[in-house]
Amino acid sequence: MDDLDLRLISLLRHDGRRSVSELASDLKVSRATVRARLDKLVDSGEILGFTAVLRDDWRDLPIRAVTLVVVDGHNTDPVIRRLSAMTEVRAIHSTNGKWDLVLDIATRDLVAFDDALNRIRLIEGITGTETNLLLNTRKGPAASAGEFKDVLG
Repeated sequence: MDDLDLRLISLLRHDGRRSVSELASDLKVSRATVRARLDKLVDSGEILGFTAVLRDDWRDLPIRAVTLVVVDGHNTDPVIRRLSAMTEVRAIHSTNGKWDLVLDIATRDLVAFDDALNRIRLIEGITGTETNLLLNTRKGPAASAGEFKDVLG
């Protein structure tokens, strides 16, 4: 990927519904160039798809957090199965270093968040967690949605 591809992807991340004409104008290239770049990025698998971010996703589940998890020994698969069953856990990422898993958590309010965090900590095989609430989205879908930049205020 070159600089033009990266700028194109950046524009699409902000608004995936932008027309080829709008993208070409912003990038100062022809529509044919944008179309060819899009086709190349999709064909190569760099762009896996396009999606819609719904306002209700942010309105109904405004409390967001990242939880770092330490898993004891060879318990990763059972822990992931238990975490996968929790609707509050939106994504599970494996990682390296001190932490074994990174969780993306979303709840409707702080009471539900506290409950989810307590249930996570009680899962057999989890020996440690560290959680950070996401206070303000400065770049990403919530920033584009406008209404939920400050989820706690």
